[in-house]
Amino acid sequence: MTLWLTVLLPLGGAALLALAGGRLGRRAHGAIGTGSIALSFGAVLSMTAMAGAGPGVHATLGPWLPLPGADLALAVDRSGLPLALMVTGVSALIALYSIGYLARDTGTQRYFAALDLFVSAMLLIVLGANLAVVFAGWELVGLCSYLLIGHWRERPAAAAAAVKAFVVNRVGDAAFLIGLFAILADRHTLAIGSLGPLSVAVSALLLAGAVAKSAQFPLHVWLPDAMEGPTPVSALIHAATMVTAGVVLLLRLGSSLAPEALGAAAALGALTALGAALVALAQTDLKRVLAWSTISQIGLMFVGAGLGAVFAALFHLVAHAFFKATLFLGAGSVLHATGDEQDVRRLGGLAGRLRWTTAAFAAGALGLAALPPASGFFSKEAIATAALDRPWLLAAVLLTGALSALYAARLFTLVFLGPAGSEASAAAHESPLVMLVPLGALGLGALGFGALVAGGAVALGVPEPASAPPALALGGGLLAAAGVALGWWRSRSGGHGLLPPALGHAALAGFGLDALLAGGGARSVAAIASALEHGAEATLQWSLDAAGRLVTRAGAQVQRAESGFVRSYEAFLLAGAALLLALWSLGGTGPR
Repeated sequence: MTLWLTVLLPLGGAALLALAGGRLGRRAHGAIGTGSIALSFGAVLSMTAMAGAGPGVHATLGPWLPLPGADLALAVDRSGLPLALMVTGVSALIALYSIGYLARDTGTQRYFAALDLFVSAMLLIVLGANLAVVFAGWELVGLCSYLLIGHWRERPAAAAAAVKAFVVNRVGDAAFLIGLFAILADRHTLAIGSLGPLSVAVSALLLAGAVAKSAQFPLHVWLPDAMEGPTPVSALIHAATMVTAGVVLLLRLGSSLAPEALGAAAALGALTALGAALVALAQTDLKRVLAWSTISQIGLMFVGAGLGAVFAALFHLVAHAFFKATLFLGAGSVLHATGDEQDVRRLGGLAGRLRWTTAAFAAGALGLAALPPASGFFSKEAIATAALDRPWLLAAVLLTGALSALYAARLFTLVFLGPAGSEASAAAHESPLVMLVPLGALGLGALGFGALVAGGAVALGVPEPASAPPALALGGGLLAAAGVALGWWRSRSGGHGLLPPALGHAALAGFGLDALLAGGGARSVAAIASALEHGAEATLQWSLDAAGRLVTRAGAQVQRAESGFVRSYEAFLLAGAALLLALWSLGGTGPR
């Protein structure tokens, strides 16, 4: 029952806030929202000994769908525990931070209700024992992302971003659902442990679902716009919940997916990682830099998962949760201090005014740049080690690491070390303690988690491969250091752009892919809808005309028989009576 409590506690918090939150104040909303997730974290922590000592923990609440392997069942083993701890622990800190960030917001009831539901849904994806439960969580995180991204729904940009995220994810969700039907038809079960090897087509459908949810090329276009939501929502989506869901799916189904699909995942991840890193170099919006960096880092996780390197992908997923949550909450502290100023060219000089925020953001930036001893260094080296026998994938991982260090250093320098770029930046003030405590805790994780795993003090529940060759570790560290040095020097010397003008302009617009999909995709859908509309209208009109012509012709034939002479009618009556008598006689059932 403890296993189900991990899901039911935040779900209960969401229900309580939704039903009774209207009679409570903002502090109560925050306390219930944060407390229910913290209790869920405690429940997961209490299962560490049980799940670590044996094959795992399985709990069935009862039957659900009338399908084989579709009960309400959860399961956790040693590899699932780090994910569940990451989701609940990081989410609890983000919820605590939200109390201070949204202290004056009028919609805290629906915010914390949706946040708790979000965490509960993500836990279904992590812990679901069958694909029916996983898909329920999959759809719920899509709903919650819509509600949270559009939290400030009075802003047209936020409302549009919420709709965009919801619609783009429907593409992947439809592919995932078709894949489930195909699995059910072929394997007659949805239990994850009983799937066996899946076909290339089914594996491709499941991969499409993961690509959309984790914002990988070409379905990544929704994530940068999702920055219109509150900054803690961005931290939650990027670090602990929705964007990581696709990686979790690949890790949980990796042994069943076709090798061709896994190879495609690795190639797509490498392409996305490189492309998104280039785009991040050109961005001038603080949160959009972090959004594109998430797309890039998730691409590295896809490389690890596609190569079958479960340890490397899982390691980077958890390490990324620490440093990306730190960066987003640090960005939120900057926005809180400067009146929501997001243009990095108008920030600067904050290191002396926001000392705690600066220290935490520096820890997150070190993790993103993969400089030792930050967590990102060890997790990225694990992915690079897994790609040693794939030269082009290895090159993509190393180059992505160098670019990440470059834009991380640029971002930190422009925001904290450069001269103040506006009055808001010059008058900035430090955030309250309720925001700084979770920010500091995540910053410590961004710095120390990787070393704890590498040193064996923390286990991820999966076999750890051989450590990176010294030359690879040294090369990766030097590339990261060179990227940091170049980014710092270029930004300090007054150059905001790190790319040639033409390339920088294209990267700033995301290489035009968003406009292409929005234009071409919208026009295609509109053309299809118009064709269907006009086709349906034409078909209906033809049917009505045909029915009218049929009635007209039938009436003309009947009209010929209607001569108006009484003798004709009498003749018809006599003929009909004679016909009936003949039929009765032939059937032996004459009148009695």
